[in-house]
Amino acid sequence: MTMYNKWGIVVAKKEMTRLWVDGKMTPVTLVQVLPQKVLRYKTMDKDGYSAVVIGVEEKDLEKAKGHKKAYTMTTEFKVDDAFVAAHEVGSVLDAAFLEGVELVTVKGTTKGKGYQGAIKRFHLAGGPKTHGSKFHRHIGSMGNRKPRRTMKNHPHAGHMGDEAITLKKIAILDRLQRGDEQLLTIKGSLPGARNGLLKFVIE
Repeated sequence: MTMYNKWGIVVAKKEMTRLWVDGKMTPVTLVQVLPQKVLRYKTMDKDGYSAVVIGVEEKDLEKAKGHKKAYTMTTEFKVDDAFVAAHEVGSVLDAAFLEGVELVTVKGTTKGKGYQGAIKRFHLAGGPKTHGSKFHRHIGSMGNRKPRRTMKNHPHAGHMGDEAITLKKIAILDRLQRGDEQLLTIKGSLPGARNGLLKFVIE
């Protein structure tokens, strides 16, 4: 399998389990390599950088004015000249594309948890839980006597989760086939909810 300096692929997070790895019980995440196709290329002359545009999970849409193809998700990855030469527009990327790859950079979005208090959001200790205390899950002191305002970056209640996150040097432990599904066993946990989409990037 030819190795490229830059490329990427989209997977769906499925479930977590654990395996024996080097004599240790290790948490792992199963992800599914989704059907995806090369839609077009961006070039230095036209767009200012080189990238491939990927369409993930092609599906049929019935519309009043005819029948057309669409994709669950479209995204792009930076690629090198070797990748462009080997994959023409319309090429399908699958798990075989990852042969020989041991480490990837994972990009995804964390689970959204809505509006949360400072105890859950920032893991503050809170107050005493017994002896008649009525100060349990309050935020506590917010500053000094001066400058008589709340300083920046002080922990407060607010929106939690649903943030972009990047994990580097994540190990691919195994490759599996379950029915029609192409699965990868990834060491550790990955961001996002079940069936959430993740980008595996090699740079």
